[in-house]
Amino acid sequence: MSGWLIEPGATWDMTRFRNPEEQYNDQTIKVNPGGKIGAYLGIGRYNFFYEGGRFINYLDYSVAYKMLRGKEEITGAISAEGKYSHNFLLGNFNINNIWQLSDRTFIQNSVGANIDWRFITRQEHTGPNADLNPSKIVANIHYKFGFGFKINKRLFVIPTLETPILNVHNFEKFKSTWGIFNSRYRPLILSVRFAWLRPVGKADCPPVYANPDDKDAQENFNMR
Repeated sequence: MSGWLIEPGATWDMTRFRNPEEQYNDQTIKVNPGGKIGAYLGIGRYNFFYEGGRFINYLDYSVAYKMLRGKEEITGAISAEGKYSHNFLLGNFNINNIWQLSDRTFIQNSVGANIDWRFITRQEHTGPNADLNPSKIVANIHYKFGFGFKINKRLFVIPTLETPILNVHNFEKFKSTWGIFNSRYRPLILSVRFAWLRPVGKADCPPVYANPDDKDAQENFNMR
């Protein structure tokens, strides 16, 4: 009912799709944000609920490293550019629902919380708001969508996409994006969860002695 998991992956800070012209100190400018690929790695444990649960099938918790990277360019009356690289250590907690598609495939929907500590910051900008970035401690409610595969009797592989759905700290009027420089960025985490089932041991199988045939069946099961 429990076991270990590991989640390697990559991050991307998604930005708006259109960059309209705007006014800054009575000057017309255009702010052009963009994302960059970063690294992600988590390790933790999972626990299934007894009899699988009806809506919530299992929970998991982990610690992870996360790098978020991005850039910004300002054109028009002002010319400026900047880039950032933020490194976080974080703790994750998720509750998960599994929708079985076949004997070997399933869809996983998860809602969870994360608390991040930013321990390394590399940030530079030649224009306004050069020092604007997230706080040292960040807390979010997030959503994760995954498509899982049962590789064999013990190994499950679940590619997963995660994004914040609410900033808890710092709370920003129910926003889920982060303000950096003059733009807002949405962190995306694409990871692949590898989860191992623990092999069943003799102590995990309760004895069944209702009749001699049950006892024989129990002993045969323990020998597998």
